[in-house]
Amino acid sequence: MLRTLCAAAIAVLTTLSFAVPSSALSCMPPSPESSFARYHAAPELYQVWSGRWIQTQPTPNLGGYVDPLSEAAPSPVLFYFRGRMVGPQGAFGRLRTFPVKVTPQCAGPWCASYPEGGDKAVAFFERPDHGPRRFEEGPCGGASFPRTTGNIQRVAACFTAGMCS
Repeated sequence: MLRTLCAAAIAVLTTLSFAVPSSALSCMPPSPESSFARYHAAPELYQVWSGRWIQTQPTPNLGGYVDPLSEAAPSPVLFYFRGRMVGPQGAFGRLRTFPVKVTPQCAGPWCASYPEGGDKAVAFFERPDHGPRRFEEGPCGGASFPRTTGNIQRVAACFTAGMCS
């Protein structure tokens, strides 16, 4: 009898644990290589730049829940980015400053944040036919990494190896 009660209790607890919705966003840690592969495979044109963010406007607070029915998302904010493009030999070319429309992406209540003015990054930017470049960081990251020599070399290696994963 005791075994039957214990087995029933375990079955009920197991069922309840699977019925409760998950309350945390589970993300695989991105790497420069996995991000390179993702952006390289995208139908849009992406460029990789090494530099720093220049904040030109205040950014809204992203602490709230994004309603999936209305699809309310964070507002785009115009930033500038100053840096050099990254290619097979690493960061190259003259120092350039260009406008970037930044729109953090959300997954339910989990949202990416806006960059901070002065932050140094190696970042992936969409290069549309018209208008400013676009930067969309997802709640799991992967659109930018700290600007280090190692991260620049890892992205450069993806250019020379053909594809990274």
